Amino acid sequence: MSEDAACELDLNSERTVAALAAAVTAALEPGYTLIYIERDHRLPDQVVAAIVSGANPWETPDGDRLLDAMSSDALDAVHREVDELARKIVDGWEAEDDTDYSAVRDDWEFSDERETARDIVRDRDSSPWMEELVQRHGPVLLRVTIPAMDEDANLSFEPLSGERLLDLLGFEHTTANLTLAETVIAEASPEFSVIMGFAMVAVDLADIEALPADGEVELRNPYVWLGSAFTGTGWCSEEQFTGTVVVDRAALRTDGDAFGWSWSDVAGGTSARDFTGPALTARPATPVAA
Repeated sequence: MSEDAACELDLNSERTVAALAAAVTAALEPGYTLIYIERDHRLPDQVVAAIVSGANPWETPDGDRLLDAMSSDALDAVHREVDELARKIVDGWEAEDDTDYSAVRDDWEFSDERETARDIVRDRDSSPWMEELVQRHGPVLLRVTIPAMDEDANLSFEPLSGERLLDLLGFEHTTANLTLAETVIAEASPEFSVIMGFAMVAVDLADIEALPADGEVELRNPYVWLGSAFTGTGWCSEEQFTGTVVVDRAALRTDGDAFGWSWSDVAGGTSARDFTGPALTARPATPVAA
């Protein structure tokens, strides 16, 4: 029923709060979008990190604050919807009856009927604000430890060949891969420093949010940081290697959320958009044998 029709609706012969509540309820829309996201609204880093790691984003301080803010915006919208509708209905009554119903307006303001109408609007809200924020967030820079190159691999303070690095990565010994490997090794100086390996990939947040909760993930054609996140040293390739790194879904982390120094801090001001072109694919969890 339209608001204009609702203004003419009189379910009771008396102009009371109960009659107003009935008219408001009859005029409510079947669904509402109470929250609209501004163009520059961004998800907080803690929420993004939780989505990437598979954790609950609302259990982070930033997530809790975001949920409170969205709930507050929704509540303000509920008030506007219900009170504007009630105002139009009473305006219609006053015009029809040539009578002042300010007492009904006053009683409505603090009535249980008003709260009931608000509850109905809240229940009919289907604002996709979180989905919108995730969909338009864009690429997120991930940093994932190469399984064969963690802190227990004992790769520090010893020479490392390009072929050996590619074997640890599980990549083919192509000319392009060997050239990249030798460049990264020369810049990182593994014979003089602590060495670990990290796959650096930029992946759209919506693609990460759509991953299954468990299983494995393929990170294709990553950049590779050879160095130490503990001390913030080493070198990251300036081009992508050709190959696939397979990790557990639970191992995914943003560059800032992964342990130690982030590459963005080490390199100074890099962003996900500097790491173009990789792809991410989910692998289903391996069924447990009966």
